[in-house]
Amino acid sequence: MFFSALYSESFFLLGSVGAFYHFRRREFVKAAIWGLLVGLTRPNGCFLSIPLALMAAAPWMPRWLTGGANVLPEQSTSHRVNSLLAGLLSASASGIGVLIYSAFVWRLTGDPLAWAEGHAAWGRQYSGLLPLAIKYYGYMAESGPYIFTVALPFDTLNAVGALFVIFTALPVWRRFGLPYAVFILINILPPLAAGGFLSTGRLSAVLFPAFLWLATVVPVRHRSAWTGSFMAVQALIAALFYTWREMF
Repeated sequence: MFFSALYSESFFLLGSVGAFYHFRRREFVKAAIWGLLVGLTRPNGCFLSIPLALMAAAPWMPRWLTGGANVLPEQSTSHRVNSLLAGLLSASASGIGVLIYSAFVWRLTGDPLAWAEGHAAWGRQYSGLLPLAIKYYGYMAESGPYIFTVALPFDTLNAVGALFVIFTALPVWRRFGLPYAVFILINILPPLAAGGFLSTGRLSAVLFPAFLWLATVVPVRHRSAWTGSFMAVQALIAALFYTWREMF
């Protein structure tokens, strides 16, 4: 439940965390089950396959590229090959989940991509990231930050969430590894390119690596202030949502 409405974010977050957790432990069957749930949860759940595939290929990649802590023990070449194949098969589960969901939609509507038309009904059409950046930079340069936030308050609030997770991608890469940074970017940049800042607040809220990183850098003495600030903003967004503002 998201402010009394049914959304898939809770299942997406649960499945993503479960898939990463078991994949790190090389428990590929359990990771595949969680990945399948993510694929059944939403169409872009198939993107989970990409960071998981990177985790599977980590032993074959340069250490400077993968980043993060090396959680895998040294393995023989044959063992690494078997682990890679098992990992890639497990990583594909989220894509399989999307195919199952599309087949279900096909049976209902005769169109396996009918869910894409639903996105278009909400104004989500691909325009690219560059036009989006030019558009909002033009607004900011012309009116200044204050007028911009007054004229576009809901875009501003949504943009804060999107920009936060984007800017954490690099430190997340350095601390936890490339797959975690890719998970963030692959789940935030495509929605921005096809719909702007619409709903990016709730889309960014489930990108858990960004918040794991934040928890590691916020001093203990400051945590109460951060928690209280998040609660206050959450209450504001709830009030906007219940009064039919563009916060969904």
